[in-house]
Amino acid sequence: MRIIIIGIGGIGTILVDKISRFVNYSNLEIQEMILIDGDEFEPKNSERQEFTEFGPKAEIKAYEISKKFKSLGKRVGSINYYITNDNIGGIIQNGDIVLLCVDNHTSRKLVSDYCSTLQDITIISGGNDYTDGNVMVYVRKNNIDITPKITKYHSEINNPEDKHPEEMSCQELANVEPQIFFTNLMAATFMCCAFYNVIIKENFKYSEVYFDMLSMKSDSKVREV
Repeated sequence: MRIIIIGIGGIGTILVDKISRFVNYSNLEIQEMILIDGDEFEPKNSERQEFTEFGPKAEIKAYEISKKFKSLGKRVGSINYYITNDNIGGIIQNGDIVLLCVDNHTSRKLVSDYCSTLQDITIISGGNDYTDGNVMVYVRKNNIDITPKITKYHSEINNPEDKHPEEMSCQELANVEPQIFFTNLMAATFMCCAFYNVIIKENFKYSEVYFDMLSMKSDSKVREV
């Protein structure tokens, strides 16, 4: 079993630490944990991203986790570039658990479309706007979809209008919609809950949850495949 975490930003930096702590102190047999991001930690990220130094996000966070959680240690690796059509086949493998923390629909669709061609795969995808968001679960076993693809009930993902990070200019990257730490925290927390539900309890009933920070409510959904 491998855990692939794609996107080490507002949600990803929180999620990596929590999932790593759980894996480190549990009996869950993880062969490898791989962190993927083509971006770098900068001073402007300090408001809502957890890191100890500036530089490549995936590499720095992998080093932090390997030092913090000794049992995980050398099993934590990093890839310092974005996932694309050209490289996804060499990154995501059959049987992986993919924790998708990206902030654009184009990347979500890319990962979803590729994973739907594999025999066994799990995607837990989290995203948020300023004060609300959702987490979706896609499980495929023995070439059969157990839960719906993350594109099925979301036309904005199935027909994305945004750009892949590699297609965006520096100005466009700088003008990404603002987010708040607390909403990132909620998304990461619900992704951890989904991880426990699906991987530990093998409960595939609820494949999506919506949450709202201002109303302090969440709403889980049972979706038809």
